[in-house]
Amino acid sequence: MYSSMYRKMVLMIAGVALCVLSSCRDGSSPASPQAQAEVRLDSAVLLIDRGEYSEAMLQLKRAEELLPQLDDDKQKYQICQYIGWVNEHSGAYSRALDYQEKALGFAEKTQRPELVVDVLINQANTLYNLQLNDSAWRVNLRAAALYKEADDSQRSCIMKNIAYYEMLTDSLPEAENHAYRAALLAQDSSAMGNALSLLCMVYIKQGRDDQAEIIMNTLATDGGSTLRRNRYLLRSEYLERKGDFRGALEAYKQWKAIDDSVAISQQNVEMVDLQNRYDRELLTLEKERQRLWFVVALVALLALVLAITWWFDRKQRSLKLRFNDTLHEVRSLLGQKEQTISELKQTVDSRVEELQHMQRQLTQFASANQRREVERLLTSVTETKEGIDVLNALVSGDNISQFGKREETALLKVLPAINKPLYEELAHASTPLTPKETFYVVMDHYDIDDNRKAQAFCCSNQALRSTKSRLYRKMSGEC
Repeated sequence: MYSSMYRKMVLMIAGVALCVLSSCRDGSSPASPQAQAEVRLDSAVLLIDRGEYSEAMLQLKRAEELLPQLDDDKQKYQICQYIGWVNEHSGAYSRALDYQEKALGFAEKTQRPELVVDVLINQANTLYNLQLNDSAWRVNLRAAALYKEADDSQRSCIMKNIAYYEMLTDSLPEAENHAYRAALLAQDSSAMGNALSLLCMVYIKQGRDDQAEIIMNTLATDGGSTLRRNRYLLRSEYLERKGDFRGALEAYKQWKAIDDSVAISQQNVEMVDLQNRYDRELLTLEKERQRLWFVVALVALLALVLAITWWFDRKQRSLKLRFNDTLHEVRSLLGQKEQTISELKQTVDSRVEELQHMQRQLTQFASANQRREVERLLTSVTETKEGIDVLNALVSGDNISQFGKREETALLKVLPAINKPLYEELAHASTPLTPKETFYVVMDHYDIDDNRKAQAFCCSNQALRSTKSRLYRKMSGEC
């Protein structure tokens, strides 16, 4: 009955565990984390090229989940760098700085200077956007220290950032030189527009309006949105300085049509909100996973406890059965007439030792009532052994001079089972026998001669004859 019950419980727990484990599966692709991250990155780049920044951010956040499983530091760098770039582009500058710092750590681990320079340039741009000009300057100096390892596009950005800081601190000749070098090193229209716009601003600050006009006209010949945006912004500032407020307003409206700051601000809010929602959902999912694994661990622990309980209960019942069988065997040995007293003692000694060993096992985890019952049974067997030891000492002629009432009591407990006629003979004495007289009767019954009796009692033959005389009167009914 117990076995069937435990089997049903174990099967039930196993079923629950399987259900929980199946619910923990997230349906993820069998592809490696590296392959999954690569797919996410490629998708994000395509979406960025199409201007779909929210969708790109979702792909990048999914790639970010895989960071702990990735071994390639460059891949980790790319994920954080792109997330930082999308945040910066959307105006979420604080969030951009967080990811740029992560990207910098991974870039430094790759020991590839060009990757480190890329991150430092982006950090400097973000800090300039936050009006943290001194911090941006320090970051740009770190990038400049790797100038030789940088490519021309990176060098252009470094020069442009140096020129911008110098312009802010009114070091105009140095700013002009570095802005001009940035324009020469530019590798695309965006970098060229940024460098020329900065050079134009330096000329305006220097009062070199003719040269500023030439650069603004140069910017106008390019059809790219970046250069046109820079031209209109510079034009607005230039005309305002000249006092042509109508023209400045018109240029500002044209710049506004290309670069809507309100739209950028809204995009910033939406991008930050998108990431916050994604992070909250990811945290919720992680908590659910932890909760599920906790349930799995709890179910496994419960199954283990039940298995141990079942095994221990089975072992206890087996031990108890063996204990009772051995106990019954000890008791049945007492009535076997064919055994000599010495053989009986040897057999009982081994059985009692076995019972004591089983008693230690049984009482290790048993209840208080069970322990008391086992101890009571073992005490009974131990007393039986003590009576057999006394009987063996008597028939073997051992020294029994120290035997007294305790040994007599132990002997009388086992005699009914071993030699009932002898027990009845002792019981029918007219007056109670002393322990010495009881031992004398037993020794006499087993044909121990007087010399051996005297040696066993450690007394003289005269003393033994006196004991024999008193005993005769008691056994015959004489007072």
